[in-house]
Amino acid sequence: MKKRILLLVFTTTLFQLSAQKETDHWYFGLNCGMNFTSGAPIQETPPVSYSINEGTSSLSTSAGNLMMWSDGTQLFNANHAVMPNGSGLNGDISTTQSSIIIPKPASATQYYLFTLAPDGGPNGFQYSIVDMSLNAGLGDITATKNVFVEDSMTEKMCAIRTTVGGSYWILTHRWTTNEFYAYELTASGLQPPVISAVGSVHNDSTFQNTYGQMKFNMCGTKVALAIGYQNTVEVFDFNQNTGVVSNALTLPQNDHVYGIEFSPNSDLLYIAGYDISGTLLQYNISLGSLPLITASRTPLTITADLYALQIASDGKIYVARSFPNPYVGVINSPNTTGFACNYVDNGVALDTAGNGNMCGLGLPSFLQTYLKNTLSIVCAGAGIEDETFASIGVYPNPSDEEFFIELNGLENVEITVIDYAGRMIEHGFSTETYIRFGKKYIPGIYLVTVRSGNASRVFKVVKS
Repeated sequence: MKKRILLLVFTTTLFQLSAQKETDHWYFGLNCGMNFTSGAPIQETPPVSYSINEGTSSLSTSAGNLMMWSDGTQLFNANHAVMPNGSGLNGDISTTQSSIIIPKPASATQYYLFTLAPDGGPNGFQYSIVDMSLNAGLGDITATKNVFVEDSMTEKMCAIRTTVGGSYWILTHRWTTNEFYAYELTASGLQPPVISAVGSVHNDSTFQNTYGQMKFNMCGTKVALAIGYQNTVEVFDFNQNTGVVSNALTLPQNDHVYGIEFSPNSDLLYIAGYDISGTLLQYNISLGSLPLITASRTPLTITADLYALQIASDGKIYVARSFPNPYVGVINSPNTTGFACNYVDNGVALDTAGNGNMCGLGLPSFLQTYLKNTLSIVCAGAGIEDETFASIGVYPNPSDEEFFIELNGLENVEITVIDYAGRMIEHGFSTETYIRFGKKYIPGIYLVTVRSGNASRVFKVVKS
């Protein structure tokens, strides 16, 4: 009888391959778009006309089908039409990170669209709820629209999914203070902020000090930001369990700064700014001490008018080249130190048909966890009792059929399987005790990462 019960549990806990293509459609600038569904980006010009100075956001299904995108003032559906209740949003086309789209926890159809006003303005940080079951499946904003949360915020916003519990952190920064506001989004809604006073005050000597991107690293353990005309970049630790930001590392710059992005492995930080001696910089933040990190500063180009940076599902970092440029730049090997990271100015053409498409200052913002999963990033750390984590088992191993994982009490576990060539084979989450997988795998060696909280363990399994 006991064996029969286990087989029933196995049957209900099989996890499925996820294509992880939620970030594959980008829309920005003057009628610009890029499509990553085939792997390499290709130009994609929507059948609508738009001119967006700075940040946007978009979301696709895990299979790469566009669901919605926003410029902060309007929300467009998969057909690039404004949703019926999708206009009049209180973001702005000239906010560095104008909007971001986050799934509503415990809902299969609803999403939060968070917006930021420009220049630290009174509309501040707001949200609307999108229901994709409305308008014949094309989606619409519900009656919950432009809900005011906080005023006088800088133009910075980023988000991650917590590793346990299925909630999300949305991180913002208040203007004229050194305060981070971390909002946890749970199934019961947006929780009151966790406020961390750390780092530099974003002063009001000029409204341009609201400018600049803020980004989590792939594991959600670090966050970096650019303080526009204060000529400063800062890197912090982030605690996913508490939402606390701490341990400021300050990197003064020679001129104004705007773009920020971490390398996929989190060792390197890229900065775009106005410094004529290096408009795109690389720092090795893994070196451990501020003098060593400062000394690692590597100017990659002196090309003028570089702004937003954004990592993509192909693992490369794309660089906004402002009006009237018809290209985005690309860092082809962002985990590699120095010039070997291979930055190319004319990375992707945006106007192959000669229609006047131009890149602006901004690129889309995404939930960073989508990209972590797409790129199969393995995050080291602690947070689970050693004896509990050590009790996880994978059996039989080797196997000519399928494998079973016994999780022994761990909850909300994330599991990723990659082959020895680094390709992600399966990815999923489980709240169950047992999982089965691998029946259709071809013979070979596979690495299985089991992650819960900030801890992970990697198993090598052999399909014979």
